[in-house]
Amino acid sequence: PTEMIPRQQNKSFVLIMPKKIYERGPISQLLKSSFGFTASLVCLALLGDWAIQEFAPVSAGLAHDHIVSLWASFYNYVKGTWADGDDSKTAFLIIVVCTQFYHMTTFWAHCLSLSLLDLFPQYFPWAHQWKIQNPDEAVDTKKLVWTALTCLFNQIAVNGPLAYVTYSITKAANMSALPEDIPTFRTLIIDLSVFAIVEEIGFYYGHRMMHWPFFYKHFHKQHHEWTAPVSFVAIYADPIEHITSNLLPLMAGPWLMGSHVVSYWLWLFIAVFVTIQVHSGYHFPFLPSSEFHDFHHLKFNVNYGVLGFLDWFHATDGMMYDTKFAHIGERDRVFYSFDDKKEMPKQRGMPKALSRAVTK
Repeated sequence: PTEMIPRQQNKSFVLIMPKKIYERGPISQLLKSSFGFTASLVCLALLGDWAIQEFAPVSAGLAHDHIVSLWASFYNYVKGTWADGDDSKTAFLIIVVCTQFYHMTTFWAHCLSLSLLDLFPQYFPWAHQWKIQNPDEAVDTKKLVWTALTCLFNQIAVNGPLAYVTYSITKAANMSALPEDIPTFRTLIIDLSVFAIVEEIGFYYGHRMMHWPFFYKHFHKQHHEWTAPVSFVAIYADPIEHITSNLLPLMAGPWLMGSHVVSYWLWLFIAVFVTIQVHSGYHFPFLPSSEFHDFHHLKFNVNYGVLGFLDWFHATDGMMYDTKFAHIGERDRVFYSFDDKKEMPKQRGMPKALSRAVTK
């Protein structure tokens, strides 16, 4: 990373910042990036909910009842099979144990799928036209395996114990797993919106703190071993960083809102999906842009958040829109057409190491 000196930005938050401070990115680009995409989805969802409640309330009620019925079947299965009919044991098993299995299943399914694109590009030539960095270079297989094993360690040795230790907070926050407490669609959208804002605040400042020289050297440097990240880098981190920057900001929103487990699980799926996607190294059409965080791995001391509004506010996103990197800044948006591949780096052929292997 570049030389670090104290610097105050916007007179609102003092942190160690790079010696060269760039101006904040344009507000128009912020609105086109992940922040604008997410805000648009929330508005559309609330508008759709209003329309359904106004013009088709019976259908809305039937849909909610169906979801309640499905969750009740799952809840009663856990209660009768593993919890001896005890509601408190059932809540613990669902919130602590089942959540870990749910997270690991979705995480590994997504990461392994994306890893296949990196390890066997000869079978997926269509994918590498969307590769952000070094489309002609093969991924280091040993390094990728080690990264995946580190993720598994964090999930077993950190995620599970933390969920167990913090269960008292979960109970104090009145998070429920009961079928009768399942939220309405409107409540769900409000919950998810608050979760996203709380997570962005926690992650931005926690992540930015990890770039202070002491914390970077002892905790965060491991994550930045990948300057061109791959999917498993999402939670490839020191356990201390994994707790403070990844897990606690993720859990803080549901605790704050006292949300139902259904809301928490949906949030967990969305947050983990986006985290994996922005570390994947690919910018696929119709998905949130990976350019913003990929650029952070390339240049280290910029783009600390996910949605981008705090980077805009604190002027830590400007380098991406500097003249030298303007083409990357322009790509930081959702691609709504397959023709957008013309903006991606050109792949000249199959990655060299794999090309030699196929020839042999």
